[in-house]
Amino acid sequence: MDLWDVFYIKIDFETFLKSKGLILKKNIKVLNKLSLFYADPFILNIKKNLIQVLVEDFSYFTGGKLSSLKINIKSRKVSKKVLIKGKHFSYPHIVFEKKVSYLFPEMSEEDENIIFKKKIDRLYPIKNYLFGENVVDPSLIKFNKLYWLFCSFKDRQENKDLYLFYSKTLLGNWTGHPLNPIIKNKSNARSAGNIISHKGSLYRPSQESTKDQYGEKLVINKIIKLDKKNYKDKVIFKLNALDKKYNGIHHISYKNNYFVFDQKYNEYSILKIFYYVSKKFIFKKYTRDEKN
Repeated sequence: MDLWDVFYIKIDFETFLKSKGLILKKNIKVLNKLSLFYADPFILNIKKNLIQVLVEDFSYFTGGKLSSLKINIKSRKVSKKVLIKGKHFSYPHIVFEKKVSYLFPEMSEEDENIIFKKKIDRLYPIKNYLFGENVVDPSLIKFNKLYWLFCSFKDRQENKDLYLFYSKTLLGNWTGHPLNPIIKNKSNARSAGNIISHKGSLYRPSQESTKDQYGEKLVINKIIKLDKKNYKDKVIFKLNALDKKYNGIHHISYKNNYFVFDQKYNEYSILKIFYYVSKKFIFKKYTRDEKN
């Protein structure tokens, strides 16, 4: 079974680009209990000596939840608050609009796509989007007065096909790009973190999964053309796992000179069987009246 560890490092984006990502080797690991792992980290905010990160919080016994981690940079201590749970949540992508935090998580196991508003340590469902689809790894960016949504769809070659949508407002209706799927390639299609704006350019993290191994490499793509009729990007570099223990890296988030990312390792556990049986017969889907 694939398991993940999360890491963080203070470094500027220009240094990251010049090193082709290898500067991430100087990372600090986020500690977690043996019965669970964290993955898909997104930086929410940074205040003095505290980094707040939203993660997929996975346990064999409870499945994939979304949690908020507060990491003390000096002591490296981590405090956790569970935000939402169901059959399986992951990829807690954050969008900031007029000082409000909105969450576009992956919840394909729930058979719906919900936008949440975050207030302190609570999530409130706002609306559904892209009805009839099970969205995988949604990444959003505001560019040229439009919101752009990059995503894949469950059971529709999610590691190979990338789709693009746009909207005038964050909570409005989404229009599909005429070139969809805009990428048809396992080497750099599937999203792998927030799109980064740097010196007037947009950089889109993605995954490479070409050898039937999910989350094998991290790919940094520079977006060359993005409008209602065109899309084009180019690969800047690819990054392998940074330590011999790990055999994959599939997610990265950047904000205010901090990076968080995850790395994968494989481990057999008899609990894997328990998890898959529980997911099918025991774990309950998220409901809007659930008390988180």
